[in-house]
Formats: sequence, structure tokens, C-alpha cells
Amino acid sequence: MAPQSISVTVHDDHAIVALEGEHEAYTADKLARHLRGLMDEAVGVTVDLGRATFVDSTVVGVLIAAQRRAEVGGLPFTLQLSEETGWPVRRLLEVTALAAHFDVVG
Repeated sequence: MAPQSISVTVHDDHAIVALEGEHEAYTADKLARHLRGLMDEAVGVTVDLGRATFVDSTVVGVLIAAQRRAEVGGLPFTLQLSEETGWPVRRLLEVTALAAHFDVVG
């Protein structure tokens, strides 16, 4: 498995939560806690998947729940992709039509 990390950077009232490497059930709880904590503090979130090589359905579930929570709280919530985003991540968003569900940039 590739090294995995979750980093959080907050500027004013917006946070960037960056995922690097492969993420599955093992890191989904940690991601959910980060996102929940930020939104509890009324901080908008961008989840940067630019260096993510793989995410599983557990992580997708966390992202869907966070997006719903952001909508209820009137907070911005976006997913950021880059040319470095892993093919499995892009394919998952495409095949499940989740790209249309989220505000996706990049």
C-alpha cells in the first residue's frame, strides 16, 4: 500500500483537507472526524484529491455525508482534482456519477 496521509490547512474560514496516497476504511474515520470538526466550527472545506491514488467506497461515503452536512450548514464544500489525481479516483467519480453530485474543480 502507498503511504497515506491527511493534512489540514486552515486559512480564515476555509480549510483544505488534502489526501495523499491510498485511502480506505482505515483512514475514513480520521477523515470524517476532521471534516465534522471543521464544519462544527463553520469552516468551509475543500478536499484536495490531487495526490490521492485510491479511495474506496467508505471514503466516498464520508465525502457524501460531509457534502450533505455542508449544505445543511450553508458551507462551501468542494473536491479538488489535479493531473496527479490517481486514475482509480477519477474513474470512481466518473462511473458512480458522483462528479455531478459534488462541486469538483480541476
